[in-house]
Amino acid sequence: MIKRLFTLFAIGSLAFLTLTGCSNPNVDTAKVRAALQSIPPDQKAQLELALTAIDAGKYNEALLPLRRVAFEAKLDKKQAKIIDKTIAKVRAKISHGQ
Repeated sequence: MIKRLFTLFAIGSLAFLTLTGCSNPNVDTAKVRAALQSIPPDQKAQLELALTAIDAGKYNEALLPLRRVAFEAKLDKKQAKIIDKTIAKVRAKISHGQ
């Protein structure tokens, strides 16, 4: 009985987190561009490559440049959060076959 309740609670919690965490799966590329204007030119070129791929619906091509920006650029907390959310949304699009 307790095992069933725990399982039901766990499934319900995961469903809730999935629905709230993925409420807007679209990537607002304009917002990402605006938030990351201050990064160095090399990383800005990688970011633009990734955002252009996202706009074209080529999410597989966008992931590597986004990860490079996240790893190589010196980002503040707000910028790091935006790039992390963007990577998560791109991964979600890839996993859904888009």
